[in-house]
Amino acid sequence: MMDKLKTLVLVLLILGSLYQSYLLAYSSPKPESVQQNDYVQTELLGAPAELAGLLFPDQIIVHMGEDQHSVLYPGSYGFESLLDNITKRSIEGFAKTSIFLSTINWDEIRTKEQGVEIRFRDGLPITVLQKLLQIKGDLPLDNDIITRIWIFTNGEIEDVRTFLFTDSPSVSYEITKADFTSKDLEKFVSNYGNPLDLYKTSNGEYYLPVKPLAVTGYSFKYNQFTAEQLKRSLFVDPGITRNLKERNGSEIYTDAKRGLQINNEQRWFNYSDPVAPVDSKNDVSENLLAGVQFVNQHGGWDGNYAVVRTPQRQAFSNQTFIFRQYYDAFPIVNSRTDEGFGIIKLLIQKGIVSGYERSMVLPDEKTAVRTPLELPGAEALEARLKNYQRSSSIVSIYPAYTPIIKEDSVVLSPVWALEFRDGTLDFIQ
Repeated sequence: MMDKLKTLVLVLLILGSLYQSYLLAYSSPKPESVQQNDYVQTELLGAPAELAGLLFPDQIIVHMGEDQHSVLYPGSYGFESLLDNITKRSIEGFAKTSIFLSTINWDEIRTKEQGVEIRFRDGLPITVLQKLLQIKGDLPLDNDIITRIWIFTNGEIEDVRTFLFTDSPSVSYEITKADFTSKDLEKFVSNYGNPLDLYKTSNGEYYLPVKPLAVTGYSFKYNQFTAEQLKRSLFVDPGITRNLKERNGSEIYTDAKRGLQINNEQRWFNYSDPVAPVDSKNDVSENLLAGVQFVNQHGGWDGNYAVVRTPQRQAFSNQTFIFRQYYDAFPIVNSRTDEGFGIIKLLIQKGIVSGYERSMVLPDEKTAVRTPLELPGAEALEARLKNYQRSSSIVSIYPAYTPIIKEDSVVLSPVWALEFRDGTLDFIQ
């Protein structure tokens, strides 16, 4: 009897050992998901930022009356002071309207009345704009993309009206209660309008300086994010990553879940961390805050960036956010508007960053070489555009920097950026 019992125990032990061997050989491990706050904290090559510092317009236009206009750019004299003055005031009540239905003659308002026009080239959803402005009360349900805020005096009755324009000409809002007076507008115009540096417009869509625009070209030496720095920053356990090389020279690092692709030729990296679909809608503001925090922890901000593109709708899938770098007063732009030096691109779902793209180039400002230059004024620029093949498709013209990445330096070249209806760009120096 004892021998039979020993034999049974031995058989059970052998079967148990075989089952464990099977599990080790054929089963797939199922690691628990790791919150992004659990990543290894690494050294920052750029500075951390607050969302408030990434929300600013690309232009403020001061309408002085008598068809005289000044344009203030980020970082230029008076820009921050005027913006601070405006953002400290409260607005409340959104009366939906349309520029097609409005009885306002906008050409007359622009040429005759004093006012301030705040422009966001790609627009911001109202829920994001709320982080910049003192908006009280209920917001419109549609969370429209706001591209312009126009505050102006209303003729001889010394009334002030405030309008918010969206990316659709069929939708705009008049603010029913705004904390601005005609005296405020007079101060804004007298303090920030410059009759010696005037701008002109033919259509109200873009403004060009009457005189040539004094600008500065820059050249910098630069450092780069290294593969090792990126691995330590973006993988929970960098030691288990595998390295693959593609035929085009790019490198891929993966820990079987996350992936990091480094394009050495373009000096660009693309990090992905797939996120499972969710059954509830994303919140734009919450995702934006999560994205800013993610960049703070994984590389930082190597300069002055602005939020330039956000999703409008609260979708179930990934939301795309784009941040653009500004240098001096102008944006850094590339022919491909959603990638290249000066761009940080994030894909976010329910507060989790599933995609992160940016340049690996980090200019060393201590090595800056400055070159005083000029961009042509309105008359010379319009003469050059007279025979330009796509002139009828231009929707905006603005000063910008185009980057040129060389082997040992990065050059920021000042240009007039021409934006077309299809979103593409061309450049004139």
